[in-house]
Amino acid sequence: MLNWCINFILAGEMITLQEICQYCDQLLQAADFTDYGPNGLQVQGSQTVKKIGTAVTASLKTLEKAASEGVDCLIVHHGMFWKRDEFPITGTKKKKLDILFQNDMSLLAYHLPLDAHREFGNNWRAAKDLGWSSLEPFGELDGAYIGVRGIVNSVDRDHYAEKLSEYYNHPCQLVKGGPEKIETIACVSGGAHRLLSDAAKAGIDCFITGTVDEPVWHISHEEQINFMAFGHSATERVGPQALGRHLEEIFKIPALFLDLYNPF
Repeated sequence: MLNWCINFILAGEMITLQEICQYCDQLLQAADFTDYGPNGLQVQGSQTVKKIGTAVTASLKTLEKAASEGVDCLIVHHGMFWKRDEFPITGTKKKKLDILFQNDMSLLAYHLPLDAHREFGNNWRAAKDLGWSSLEPFGELDGAYIGVRGIVNSVDRDHYAEKLSEYYNHPCQLVKGGPEKIETIACVSGGAHRLLSDAAKAGIDCFITGTVDEPVWHISHEEQINFMAFGHSATERVGPQALGRHLEEIFKIPALFLDLYNPF
């Protein structure tokens, strides 16, 4: 995987921001996605990287925590900049940039790429951790599949909801619209409850995501599909943690997951 980077590490050279950015961009295939905001480097900090932080969202508390932990390169799923943002840098956005600049900290963000990746993404990583078989892409968005579907061994619906609650460390919002025994299953992390109908059309027994809204109750019962939601943030902790572990192994520098509480 990306032999140029492995050779770089073996040579014992200092890790640079450029190397981190190039590696993550290629690993996560950032250029292949049409997204809601820029993927990759969003704010440039120190040219030398000694400590990486990963997190779900570039919130003010996340940035404050990263600064207090001595992170000089922060990689998040939800970055600071989105396509519909207003241009003026005021209020909380100014405070965030102040923290980044004052601590010479870089900010990288990977939104859909960190949902879709088949090894370190929020969905495929969860499916592999949970032992699903016959994995296939699921959940098309602007020509790219960001989720995963697979097969489980005829598990009891309620028991599996408890198992997933332990995995995500978050209570389950369960709608029992489908069969009591689950065999086919799909997962699209975050705010993907609108894909429930797609899962039903695909013959899925249970659809897993982060958020829930009023139509879900009706669709679940009418289309006879089970629905489980474990929180937008909780379902998107998986990818940043997996990516951080990988980067720590590759670059031989500390990578800290900044785990800030978010019940939604």
